[in-house]
Amino acid sequence: MRLLDPCRRDLLAAADSLVISALALAALAAVAGDARADAAASAGGVELDWIAPGECADRSRVLAEIEQRLGRSSEANGEPPLKARAVVSRNERGSWDLRLTTTLGETTRSRELHGETCAELADAAALIIALAIDPDAASRGTPTVDQGAGAAPGDISGADPGAGGDPGAGTEPEMDASPDAPTAVEAPTAASPPPGASAAPAQGPSRPLELRGTLRASGVLDTASLPAVAPGAGIAAGMLIGAVRVELSGTYFGAQQAFVERTTMGGDVQLTTGGLRVCYAMRYRSVELGPCAGVEVGVMSADSFGAASPGSNRALWVAPHPGALATFTLSDRLRVPLTLDVPFPVTRDRFVLVGIGAVHRSAAATLRASLGVEVRFP
Repeated sequence: MRLLDPCRRDLLAAADSLVISALALAALAAVAGDARADAAASAGGVELDWIAPGECADRSRVLAEIEQRLGRSSEANGEPPLKARAVVSRNERGSWDLRLTTTLGETTRSRELHGETCAELADAAALIIALAIDPDAASRGTPTVDQGAGAAPGDISGADPGAGGDPGAGTEPEMDASPDAPTAVEAPTAASPPPGASAAPAQGPSRPLELRGTLRASGVLDTASLPAVAPGAGIAAGMLIGAVRVELSGTYFGAQQAFVERTTMGGDVQLTTGGLRVCYAMRYRSVELGPCAGVEVGVMSADSFGAASPGSNRALWVAPHPGALATFTLSDRLRVPLTLDVPFPVTRDRFVLVGIGAVHRSAAATLRASLGVEVRFP
């Protein structure tokens, strides 16, 4: 075996150390690259749950705008990712609502935005999320609009003045040779609206009315149709056509005892109705409020007790009723409706025990209130 002199042995040891260091650095670079790739998939540390109709911008478009506002695609600065949930829906006025919830660590914030178009709400959501990650995101300007998503025919893309050189230099735009042809003029890029702001209504074709179904179950309280204040139960199914509500309902009030004066004899009186109601609901934030009008048709019945010869009878119940409806929003599908009605019975039949006396007769008008839960679909 040939022995190496001490100088050569030191050189070989140094070479081995350099190789090992290079391999370690390569491994660290690979791990860092994987970490950057994973971070880029969540748009700068964002976990976005985007729920919107098909006509709105999709999740990937919103994530791309967030990345452009941040000026980076992956770095989360060592902090936990921001979790965001956005729900976009069209309201009864034909404009759009956005409910945005962001969670960063132990802090959760929610806000509601309203806008004339779904696109401006998507831009506002991207700006809010970017600002939650980096407060300097607003100073980087509006993200570049994707020409393939929503650009109108004839739009012209201008040169980037920040790219360097003379902004007016370059190829002259081509113009139509016809002397009557209009000249295309480049419009300045519109800035995204600030959070919570609504843009002016855009001129264009009117939007179709929104159609939704409703199903409601309620507890009801009637003051004067029966012998005493009567609790009942109601169910209704209807249709929302913009701000107009049309619904069919059914209500049942259990038996109430009524006695012939100064006797122990009387009758058990109950009322069952079905009705048609039309309302116009005006919306203010999460509350819908408006007037209603309707009519109900039903049967009032009485079964006698305490008499030598028990009997029963029925009478037709017809009552138009003005009223009001208020609904309180819990979610896009779930509401809490409160109704107040004043039925005026067209016929007020008197129930009597023959030879003994009157048992019951409804009041000329009654106040009726209901409170329940309503589901809307789709």
